[in-house]
Amino acid sequence: MSKIMLDPTLDYISRYLLEEEIDEKINGYQEAALWEMEKPFYDILGKKYPPPQDNQLVSNQSKVNPDFTTSELKDQVSPTFSESLEQHPSIANLMSNEFQRGVEEGLKFLPNHNRLPINLQVINLSLNPTQKRDTNSLEIRSGEEKRSNLLNKSKGKKNTNDADLGLLEGRNCKIPMVSNEETIRDEVFDKALLYQGGTCSREEIANLREINELKANSYSENQNQHDHINLKTHLISCAKAISMNDYKIAGELIKQIRKKASPIGDGFQRLACILVDGLEARLAGTESVAYRQYFTGQVRTIDQLKVDYMCWRVSPGPRLSYYFANETILSATGNATKIHVVDFGIAFGFQWPSLIQSLAKRKDGPPKLRITGIDLPQPGFHPDKRIKETGRRLEDYARSFEVPFEYQGITSQWDSVCIDDLSINDDEVLIVNSMYNLGRVRDKDDPLLDHRNNPRNKLFDLIQEIKPKVFIQGIINLPFSPFFIPRFRMVLLHYSCFFDFLDTLVPRDNKHRQLMERKMLGPSIVNLIACEGSDLVVRQESYKQWDIRNLHTGFEQLPLDPRVVEKCRKMVRDDYNEAFFIEEDCNWFLWGWKGNILFAISLWKPKLE
Repeated sequence: MSKIMLDPTLDYISRYLLEEEIDEKINGYQEAALWEMEKPFYDILGKKYPPPQDNQLVSNQSKVNPDFTTSELKDQVSPTFSESLEQHPSIANLMSNEFQRGVEEGLKFLPNHNRLPINLQVINLSLNPTQKRDTNSLEIRSGEEKRSNLLNKSKGKKNTNDADLGLLEGRNCKIPMVSNEETIRDEVFDKALLYQGGTCSREEIANLREINELKANSYSENQNQHDHINLKTHLISCAKAISMNDYKIAGELIKQIRKKASPIGDGFQRLACILVDGLEARLAGTESVAYRQYFTGQVRTIDQLKVDYMCWRVSPGPRLSYYFANETILSATGNATKIHVVDFGIAFGFQWPSLIQSLAKRKDGPPKLRITGIDLPQPGFHPDKRIKETGRRLEDYARSFEVPFEYQGITSQWDSVCIDDLSINDDEVLIVNSMYNLGRVRDKDDPLLDHRNNPRNKLFDLIQEIKPKVFIQGIINLPFSPFFIPRFRMVLLHYSCFFDFLDTLVPRDNKHRQLMERKMLGPSIVNLIACEGSDLVVRQESYKQWDIRNLHTGFEQLPLDPRVVEKCRKMVRDDYNEAFFIEEDCNWFLWGWKGNILFAISLWKPKLE
């Protein structure tokens, strides 16, 4: 069977996943060590301490979907990495032995009584280390209800909220580590990141995609289109009732919609479940539970990576976008010896491994590549953690290909970035890149009449000022309207297509599909429906709306490269579902599903004065 190299980005995501899964394993070993430390004290109190679920602690995260197990990714890495990975169980054993010896020494100083006069309420404030970790909350295992009640009644307080539980959990996880563990882990990470030998067969990828599609389609063979029509009618009627302040009818329609919508049903039922949450939040106000549930709880990095990995395997979007953009950069920079890319919305930096590999193949040697990654602050105590980690990984990746590389990370609202932050040098070929993130930059309802005070226009003015050779703009093709009913209809149409292709390509019981729908697409949908004015932060536009804005702010559009467009067509035709399509319109590169345009890319440059 013929073999082909993994796409550089897919290979990069695989390594990133391996890193995060090692972290998950280390966390599991910490839990096991905590059990070793706490169990003797439970014995003293005469209480039964549940044994640790070793297999669950270590590998629970990798068993939810066979498509994304550690074993599959481990097959793609070198034997050296596999050997290094096996060192971690020995680390865990060493940690456990150290804790056990410490406990035994400590017990010598305790009174020799069967029971100690210890306040049980205080004891019960520590969380059980056998609790499962979930993406958004902590779930206490069955059989611990009494313990939970004691915690709630302690000091006459009300139920402890999730945030408090999170703080308690964080304290419990601060376990002393063996001194050489960090060094060993860094070595394993480096080997995982720098490995270049991963291969897979095109036939294997095609077979996997076919299996997923057959499983997904098996759910929808008996799909009742009549129910979908009724559900859609109820949704639009409910939106109209809310717009007319007819709260009684809207409330009754919400009840009817909830009877037919389902978070585990077919694609439209799942979308309806999110849409009705948005309608209910608009009806009740953005302080409602229906609104807050989409914006509470962080998605773990490893789960974000697995969603990206899933999308890469079933959808042409990421592959098309990165190929299109990187080929544009290679063409625009030619034989330049210094290249500077300013990337608005760099996230994990998945676009750049393939560019680094391409630059490394230059006959006269690779140029110096400088990337300025700009991203919004992340929630939590370390808002710049992700952008720093992205820079470290890209630096290591560039080093493995002997490409001179420099990285600068900026964590800020994009309209707050100024030209001095970017350190522009005249001897570099400058490229500005933004893939599908500009719709989240704050905007005004009438941007053309309020240019000076518009944050989105301020960003475009900055791009004009730094004079890039090419501005690569990828957008989500969702027409925006300042009026609620037209906007609701557009959201319904756009995301119906999105949820339909997920339902066609990914099984319904796939955990990462569910996570993507509820925690990655859900917040945008709910914000578009529930909010107005300054609270309406998601303001995507159609490619025609962006076209008007770009021309108005002084950009000149560049033609598409026919060779690149044709190569993209071939990718979709050969490797993806036939319902995906590619089109061109007014020098916009368009792709979508079943005739509906979902995304668009175009090339621009500042007009010469």
